[in-house]
Amino acid sequence: EAYFQGPANIGTIIFKIVPDDNAKALQMQAGELTLAHLTPKDTQLFQGKEGYAVYEMETSDYRGILFNFSNPYWTENRDLIPAVCCAIDREAIISSVLLGQGEAAYGPLQQNIYNNPDVERYDYDPARAREILEAAGCVMGENGFYTRNGQEIGFVISVMAGEQDRIDIAQAAAQQLRDVGVNCTVDLPAQMDWGGQMAYLIGWGSPFDADDHTYKVFGTDKGANYSGYSNAEVDRYLHEARQSDDSAVRAAAYDRFQTALAADPAFAFICYVDANYVADSAIEGICADTVMGHHGVGIFWNVAEWQYEKKS
Repeated sequence: EAYFQGPANIGTIIFKIVPDDNAKALQMQAGELTLAHLTPKDTQLFQGKEGYAVYEMETSDYRGILFNFSNPYWTENRDLIPAVCCAIDREAIISSVLLGQGEAAYGPLQQNIYNNPDVERYDYDPARAREILEAAGCVMGENGFYTRNGQEIGFVISVMAGEQDRIDIAQAAAQQLRDVGVNCTVDLPAQMDWGGQMAYLIGWGSPFDADDHTYKVFGTDKGANYSGYSNAEVDRYLHEARQSDDSAVRAAAYDRFQTALAADPAFAFICYVDANYVADSAIEGICADTVMGHHGVGIFWNVAEWQYEKKS
């Protein structure tokens, strides 16, 4: 009642944690939930259905393949990461997995005022991917996969079970990599071994200040740098950007940061995913015009203004 903009219209909100995407859709259908963040495929079940409202919102939430640089495989094959990036058909993944609800990703700041649209994007180019592999000394084997120094080129993408969109994105990317001669497979471990994995289908992003999801993710030994990535130039420019409140100084530093990151990728960026919310149509006041954050976070920014009269 003491909220600075006045008392909220809704007295109580109960949050229910449902780890499995498919279970969320079923519970929404059964009336056990009045609002849920669903996958694009599950959202289709509610399009045009009486009693439901569907909200499709832009986000700053990207998906990509994170490489574990603590794994010896990438110590030996880090120079092949640009080939991995060029082998991914992002538009095909957006069309088939996200049903068109997303945007091809080339970096971590595409929804930010400091985005540099001129960085290397590693657009889908399977011929270029093969050129990079062969220039690095990789040789095509009889089984259709490249080898280097007698070792097959390939790796495993780990994905946590339960998030179906990530599983589908990883499987699609793995098939595209196999198509160019990189033997990539997908694993769904019961428990994630961050230190032992080769690669991981990860999501990140923030609609707020650029420092919020760059310094801690790409900075050497920082708290959310799960890949063990380290690049002196990246560290330098991220530090410069966070030391100034001058927008011109920060813009120049973030431009250089994005250029350095693209030259030595920590991720194979794949796509930004739209947030799909399905709500009881009796909820009024949801605003779809705000860019959402990671996992679609942000829909409750004006929740004090919402109104809801529960159906009898």
